[in-house]
Amino acid sequence: MFRRNLPKNLVLAYVALTGATILWGAANPIIKLTLGYIPPITFLFLRFLIACIILLPYVLYETQKTKIDKRDYLNIFLFGLFSQTSLILIFVGLEYTTVVESSIIGILGSILTVAAGHYFYKDNVNKGVKTGLLIASLGTLFVIIEPLFTGNIHNTSLVERTFGNFLVFLYNITWVIFIVWSKFSMGEERSSLLKKALSFIQLKPMKKEYSSTFLTALSLYVGLATVTPLAFLENTGYIGNNPPFDIFSIKPIGIIGLLYMAICSSIIAYMLYQWSLKYVKVSDTAFFGYLAPILTLPFSYVILGELPTKSMVIGAIIIGIGVYISGKNLNNH
Repeated sequence: MFRRNLPKNLVLAYVALTGATILWGAANPIIKLTLGYIPPITFLFLRFLIACIILLPYVLYETQKTKIDKRDYLNIFLFGLFSQTSLILIFVGLEYTTVVESSIIGILGSILTVAAGHYFYKDNVNKGVKTGLLIASLGTLFVIIEPLFTGNIHNTSLVERTFGNFLVFLYNITWVIFIVWSKFSMGEERSSLLKKALSFIQLKPMKKEYSSTFLTALSLYVGLATVTPLAFLENTGYIGNNPPFDIFSIKPIGIIGLLYMAICSSIIAYMLYQWSLKYVKVSDTAFFGYLAPILTLPFSYVILGELPTKSMVIGAIIIGIGVYISGKNLNNH
């Protein structure tokens, strides 16, 4: 992936991706810890609310300077839906599964990103990549159903952990969609195949060019708008089994976790990541996805005391073999 004599913007893009990866590496353990004080959807609602309040002066200024084309409304809504609203899956999933399992499952998202990048923006994926993808998928499936072999962990039943793992898996699918959609909608990379597929449902790239910072900020408002009614339903007992939430009962550690997710994970990390997408290839982002579990595991141990089980290690090894085979064939492609 890395080459000598890289353009300055590409080097900065890699630095930005590294920064976002580090910030997100601590995110899942912090989410898991904070879920002990705030229900998942309410947590996500408060995260968006704080981020949107902080960004409000910037958004008001930017909307006056950069008029949004009405034809881009749907694109912006989908941008927020894939990048922000989809976080419901990981927040609810982490309420039932472990951070270690979610990190291992996340590796599949990286290899799917590689496959999507090559499929939509390069050549068709060759047999070697397909073989690696299949092996990694089997390893991920093994981790998803791993609770059936190990039973209860941290007072969570095997059915709940399997359900949580499945939600984490779905989140990784939506993240791949977000990356591919983001590149296409902003017109950074052209894909005739994707263009034909999306034109069938009347979706086209943005009519105007918007800054990555502005798009990220707008996506947070989409997240707030879509999550608010679900948070209301959660607090009235229609969703989940959590009692009504009292915001004044949050302990300091819960407040710290909420602020980290609102400022560091929502604003800083997303803006770094979105800016980097202007300069890197879709498949390049996958490399940093491989690094995420390496960073998450020590955070999980320090913050939560979580360690992988033997079954998780087996699943991770199977996924690693698949990643190696795919990466080797991509380099030779």
